Amino acid sequence: MDATNIFLIIMIVGAFLFSFYDGVVLHFWKGKTVLSVPLRSRGKWDGYIFVGLIAMLFISNAFLRHGPTSTSVLLAILGLLFFYICFIRKGRVIFKEHGFFYALLYFEYKKMERINLSEDGVLVIETGRQRLLLFARNEEDLERMLKVFTEKS
Repeated sequence: MDATNIFLIIMIVGAFLFSFYDGVVLHFWKGKTVLSVPLRSRGKWDGYIFVGLIAMLFISNAFLRHGPTSTSVLLAILGLLFFYICFIRKGRVIFKEHGFFYALLYFEYKKMERINLSEDGVLVIETGRQRLLLFARNEEDLERMLKVFTEKS
């Protein structure tokens, strides 16, 4: 096994663990889920570029260079995983009893300093360290998020 295949295996395991953590673990960790709201996707072009680069590597290795089959298979698996991560999986905020998960991180309600609502439907939450931008998909989701924040904080 060469360094390329080892790197691809590490990337595949990392992408799978990310998908498992995001899809399964977050719903059960830190208590009962009060509300889960999908958010507007941003940065679709980044996904197109990344998946396109993996597809070009696969095509180059499999058809143009006639590289090792194991590398082609690993590139195909990695491409499918990142296609799922970039285009099928939806970013969301998961509200729990004492805090919420956003971007895979947990934030407690008591550490929030300020909540603002912008004109274009973006909920801005300021904690002591950072500013979180929650891009709601529609007005109903925004109202449900605000209701949870007012009840819990």
